[in-house]
Amino acid sequence: MLYLNPNTPKFIKAKRAFNQGMLDFVFKRIDTIKKLEGVNTNQIECFFDLYINEHLDEILIGRPTVLNQINQRLNGTVKLSKSLLKGVEHVFNYDSFIYKKKKMYDGYKLAEDLDVRTCTYCNRNYTNTVISSNGQKITRPQFDHYFDKRQNPLLAISFYNLIPSCSICNSSIKGTHKMTLNDYTHPYLDNALGDITFTYKYSHKSKNGLKVKVITPDPSKAKNTVDAFAIEEVYNSHTGELLDVLRTKQYFSERYLTILKSNLLKDVIVSKEDLYRIVFGTEYDETSFINRPFSKFKNDILKELGII
Repeated sequence: MLYLNPNTPKFIKAKRAFNQGMLDFVFKRIDTIKKLEGVNTNQIECFFDLYINEHLDEILIGRPTVLNQINQRLNGTVKLSKSLLKGVEHVFNYDSFIYKKKKMYDGYKLAEDLDVRTCTYCNRNYTNTVISSNGQKITRPQFDHYFDKRQNPLLAISFYNLIPSCSICNSSIKGTHKMTLNDYTHPYLDNALGDITFTYKYSHKSKNGLKVKVITPDPSKAKNTVDAFAIEEVYNSHTGELLDVLRTKQYFSERYLTILKSNLLKDVIVSKEDLYRIVFGTEYDETSFINRPFSKFKNDILKELGII
């Protein structure tokens, strides 16, 4: 649902560090192909020499469209051969990548560099990366594979195929649901925020009389994505958040923020973004929605109410 702009300095730096760290990771695993048992290691090494090694940069940090092209060209061949499949799964091994390591580049380093603080798909749950002062790796976001890693083993550790997300969106809801670039939004490609609008209505069927609605163009990639992650259904478990916003409308005049700044904070230098964050506990600018849960949702509702 949210957009991760790959052209910002933070993501450019993260991608550069990822490529450096993962090239070392991949080459070390290529060097151990000979140790694989029960497969034709000569066939695997030949395949890597002919088709993989010179394209490692593209596989690791190629844009989603490039990944899709490489995968369409090679995935069929890989899956037809037991040896090639085992070799590819050995080299592009996601489990080894996310295994907690003290010194080598791993999933925690990627998560720390990306610094995506809420789930990319739902913007409901915090996904902070926490590493203690002594280096203990405590928690980080899960990485959803936009292209399912089991069906697309070549892309198991590709930068643009590792989407920071919460466990609910990644494991409980999406699972192995097949995503395609033509039918679903990709967080690094598609800024679909303008195509997704949260609204609400009153309903006697819901617990507190409120129902969240999500409006999208139909048909559209935004609608398919919202449906795939059950965004409307999941947000209806958070009508308490909606009620809090509606109470703001009830208790304060329509231009509450303007009045607050003009009167109570007239001698305090405070930006609109900071004031919004203080009052509503959420972000004002869509480029910062990723930093706090419910930012997109609250922003849409507050606009509908005329509060901002």
